[in-house]
Amino acid sequence: MRRILTALLTTAAAVILVPGTASASPAEPTQSCGPIQLTGSLTLPEPGTVIRQSVSIGDDCQVVTGRAQVVAAPTGRTRLAAAPYHTYSEMYDCCGIVMSALYTDSTRTTSGGQVTSSSTTFSTRVNREPWNAGWSVRTATSSGGCASSCPSAVYDHHAEFSYQGIFDPTGDWYYNIHDSKVVLNGDGTATCQQTVNLRHTFIGWNWVHGCG
Repeated sequence: MRRILTALLTTAAAVILVPGTASASPAEPTQSCGPIQLTGSLTLPEPGTVIRQSVSIGDDCQVVTGRAQVVAAPTGRTRLAAAPYHTYSEMYDCCGIVMSALYTDSTRTTSGGQVTSSSTTFSTRVNREPWNAGWSVRTATSSGGCASSCPSAVYDHHAEFSYQGIFDPTGDWYYNIHDSKVVLNGDGTATCQQTVNLRHTFIGWNWVHGCG
C-alpha cells in the first residue's frame, strides 16, 4: 500500500516519504524506504557563524529531524559582509560517506535597499568507486540574478546524480536530485532553500544542509 508521510521540519522544512519493500542488494539494509523528498529553508546567520540541519532516515523508515543549529564557521569559512554566501546540501549513506552533494557561493553588493550587483557559482561532489564506478554527475546548472538593480537577487541551482557500481550494476536504482535556491535581499538579509529528491532510500541515510 502506498503511504505518504508529510512532516513539518524546524525552520519550515517539509518531508514527503513513500515507503517501499525493494532492496538494492544483499549488502544493503533489507528494508528500502522508497522515494523521498526533503525540503528545508534557513535564514542567513550572523557573520562568523553558519546554520545547519541534519535529517536522517530512522527505524521503520521514519524521518528523524534534527534541530537547526547555528555554530561557529569552520576555519577559513568566516564570512565577511562582501564574502560569498555559502550553501551546502550533502547526502550521506548509512556509513557516513557522502554520496552526492551540491555547493553554492553567491555574492552581492547593495545600495539604498537594492541589490546593485550579484553573482553565483556552484560545485558538486560525488563518491567514486574503483573501476570507474560509483556516483556520477548527470547534469548541473544554475540560473537567476538581476539584469539591473532589484530588491532581491534569486539564484536557482540544480544537480542530478546517478549511481552504478557495487550495490547496483544496472545504474537504474539510485538517483539523487539536489536543488538549492539562494535569495539575496537588498536589505542585507538572505535565505536559502534546499531540496533533495531521492529515487530510493534506506534506513541510516542522512541529509545535511546549511548556509553561512
